[in-house]
Amino acid sequence: MRKHLVIALFVFGMIFSLQAQMPQQQQMKLEDVQKALNLVDKTQPVPDKYKVGFDSITGKDSIAMLTFIASDWMEGRETGTRGFFIAAEYAASLFKLWGLQPAGDMPTMGGGRGGFPGGARGGQPAAPAQRTYFQEFGLRTVSDVQSAITIEVNKGGALKSRTYQSGVDFAAGMGGGGAETITAPVVFVGYGISEPSIKWDELKGVNVKGKIALVLTEAPGRDDPKSPFNSTKELKDKYFPAMPAGGVMFAMGPRSGAGRFNKLAELQKLGPAAIIQVANTGADAAIFKQLSTPRRVNDERPIINKPRYRMSVPGGTQAPMGGGMGQTITREMANYLLEGAGKTIDDLKQQIVSTYKPAPMDVPAKMTIQTTAKTELARGMNVLGIIEGSDPVLKNEYFVVGGHYDHLGKWEDYIYNGADDNGSGATGVLNIAKAIAANPIKPKRSIVFALWCGEEEGLLGSSYYVQNPIFPLDKTIGYLNFDMISRPFDATTIARSLQTYNVPGAEELVKKIRAPWFVDLDWTEGSALGDIAREMNKYVGLDLALRPNALGAGSAGSDQSSFASVKKPFVYYMAAMTSDYHQTSDSVEKVSGDLIAKISQHGYLTIFAFADK
Repeated sequence: MRKHLVIALFVFGMIFSLQAQMPQQQQMKLEDVQKALNLVDKTQPVPDKYKVGFDSITGKDSIAMLTFIASDWMEGRETGTRGFFIAAEYAASLFKLWGLQPAGDMPTMGGGRGGFPGGARGGQPAAPAQRTYFQEFGLRTVSDVQSAITIEVNKGGALKSRTYQSGVDFAAGMGGGGAETITAPVVFVGYGISEPSIKWDELKGVNVKGKIALVLTEAPGRDDPKSPFNSTKELKDKYFPAMPAGGVMFAMGPRSGAGRFNKLAELQKLGPAAIIQVANTGADAAIFKQLSTPRRVNDERPIINKPRYRMSVPGGTQAPMGGGMGQTITREMANYLLEGAGKTIDDLKQQIVSTYKPAPMDVPAKMTIQTTAKTELARGMNVLGIIEGSDPVLKNEYFVVGGHYDHLGKWEDYIYNGADDNGSGATGVLNIAKAIAANPIKPKRSIVFALWCGEEEGLLGSSYYVQNPIFPLDKTIGYLNFDMISRPFDATTIARSLQTYNVPGAEELVKKIRAPWFVDLDWTEGSALGDIAREMNKYVGLDLALRPNALGAGSAGSDQSSFASVKKPFVYYMAAMTSDYHQTSDSVEKVSGDLIAKISQHGYLTIFAFADK
């Protein structure tokens, strides 16, 4: 965690600015649709090389495992809770039953039973230590966050100050670092962009170290063709990115969009005490409307006022929620801050966009951000097993198969069972582990199986792994991610997804799509994963919507983003997004075991072929 990172005051101003600025999906062309959709009229027999493992994956077994993982006894598998640890032990027991080797931490030394160090008895040497199935690490939990911002202005030699309260002037979110007070001078850095390709540098000669950086969101001139940031497709994609096709996960919060360019992450490298944003477009009225509107009660859903909290990995590099995006204040607050300069935030914006020249300036003001919070420690745990490759040399290279097994836990009498999210993905990982273990022929490279913790809290488990890999990342050739693979599309959800493919000439192809077998599959361009996925589908018969991602881009807010961040190619499966997402109604009775099995079979064939090249 960056120790001077701004406290998370995730405000409704940010919500409004995201809504106002969210770009429309780019229209596909006919050739794009033909390339994206992989439909199979009739499946072919599975080659003998893969058949035993393929046949071991069944809908019946999928439901059996998922029923336990998503049972009430697991209490929603919230990271660090009893049900979460029971689910971890269950997965580890299956790994052991199927013959996977443990791939987690080495056991703690000196912890032998019976008082003998290392387990030695009667002078006999201890057996060589073996790894466990668990990669464990500490987590910091922050809750009960209260915030205030005080602005002190120097106007004509006279000092005045005003304090803004969370919940009245802005909405406090969850901080990753706990209680903190920051007092620092303020510097306006325009849009905060340094882009050498167009000789644009708002940070040149500007000292932001130890100061609070005031920055406008986005880049100048989104809708102006004369803007230098619209001069090339690469710059447009970088600074005004379009929402990914079917971009549900992208719009869900600060975890999403991993692998995309983040100008605030670059600005943080210069050492500001905090980063404060003002929305490039929008009005304060919408923000105050949000703040003053009482929480609406949905009569068809339980009323669960569970306290909010935030988890992070202490000592790691993960930014707290809101830190990656900066904090957004209202124009009213920004204009008060700028009074001493005789400017408004829109004056400064107009100065930049009218000339397309940077206009940074020191602001004659000081800001104090004060946050109080309750902080506790919790325990995180990834479950890891490995099947060694068959080639004596290539077995030292690794492909990782993963999915998170945590969910939202319970509160009072309500349990978030998380059958689809992501008991189904965890079941998919177990399916592939069982299949490769059962198959007489093994891939040439080793396969690591991972059930991640803390995905719901910000990709904590997978992020921890790529920062602390058990097996070298330079020997890791790829990653498969399963997240929400059990709910078939229906007439409503398929119609929404197929809007992407409504282009002239594609009508007959789109009509062939079968909603129950429609699956989104993201993959990394430049790898063989896309071609292999298409090839292997002739044995499975899913209706695949393939979505390529540049190397290093994570496409959506799930654990493949952690591997994308270290430039590992991935393939990522997801079925339908339903109204049960993150609700207590996400129960095992609503899932399709056959869909889990088909997606697991496709994943099994794809990673087997990729790891066997």
